[in-house]
Amino acid sequence: MFRPLERGLKRRTIGLLRRLIRPPPVAPVPDWTQRPHRILFLRYDHIGDMILVTGILHAIKQAQPTLTIDVLASRRNASVLDGNPDVQIVYRVTKNRPWTFLVALARIRRMHYDAVLDSMVTGPSLTSALIMWASGARNRIGVAHRGNDFALTVPVPRIAGATHYVEHSAALLQPFGITPLPRADAGGARGEPSLDAMAHRPAGRWPPRIWLRPEEIAAAEAFWQCGEDSVQTPGGMAPRRRLAVNISAESPWRQWPEERYIAAIQRLRQRFPDLRVLILGAPVDESRKRTIGAACAVRIDETASAREMMALVATCDYVLTPDTAVTHVASAFGKPVVALFAGVGGSHWGPYATAGTVVATPARSLASLGVEPVVQALEALMADELDDTPPAAAEM
Repeated sequence: MFRPLERGLKRRTIGLLRRLIRPPPVAPVPDWTQRPHRILFLRYDHIGDMILVTGILHAIKQAQPTLTIDVLASRRNASVLDGNPDVQIVYRVTKNRPWTFLVALARIRRMHYDAVLDSMVTGPSLTSALIMWASGARNRIGVAHRGNDFALTVPVPRIAGATHYVEHSAALLQPFGITPLPRADAGGARGEPSLDAMAHRPAGRWPPRIWLRPEEIAAAEAFWQCGEDSVQTPGGMAPRRRLAVNISAESPWRQWPEERYIAAIQRLRQRFPDLRVLILGAPVDESRKRTIGAACAVRIDETASAREMMALVATCDYVLTPDTAVTHVASAFGKPVVALFAGVGGSHWGPYATAGTVVATPARSLASLGVEPVVQALEALMADELDDTPPAAAEM
């Protein structure tokens, strides 16, 4: 009830500011090579959004090594940046605690940033506009013609033909000497988890990047290996293949029914006897996890943090998930993923830089999505693990 009212109020406020405030003169892009510069990147929303811009942050740092990049994050998504060498300072705020923004802004003002970047590239954000003004930064960079040009001193054009969110975000690379091209190659091969998720896997143009510590990888491996982790094959003993199944989604319409997860897992295990399945999910879905796990005789995760979830995905072979951040974790580690979408959005938010399939229903809820297309998509991934084709779309 309150979110639609809040969004409506923000839209009206942005409209009022657009009418009252004349856009500032367009400033020239700084010469980043003249001296060291410090920039602030705004990304204070969801985990998946933060994951998707990590490749953009890396591209900026690679193009302009003298830049120092700091990020304004949420307490929810800041863990994505743990260990990330492209970022120095991470400010943590909480949306429903306004005083955390004030504390962060006081620290930001003292840093005297040369530029602040608005990462909300597909729509205007009142909060971002206010932070940009309050930061005191001379250069305020963002994508033009979203309704908040009044806050920008360096508006940048959209990327013509961009489809995926990463491609839209690549517009922010332009002031740093990078000319992005639309429709970056989304194909990629599987990669082994490492401190640098992308060190040996050149897939996609701006692939996501997540760093995991050796002890995080070791803990996830130990969890997977609990029990019999190999199977007899004609060629001898071989490790079991691992499927991570995430059942949690923040919105009820993104949740696939329990009985369909059960049916899909049972069919896959019949087809692939060597398959080891692990059920992932948030603590709020503990009951659903236990129901599915018991019905399929498979393990459920006992993770309490986003980092532990990331490590379990990093050490699996395949991923099944509704439209959530888990899709983007799979992308960061090059894991073949089947992502379930209700309505449109698969091409915008689906797998990037990894072998992946979007299975979509035109309805507004995943409750209308049947088992058959999901099983077929997973079977196709498992039958050809090294398929480098870009994400496809399946509809029902």
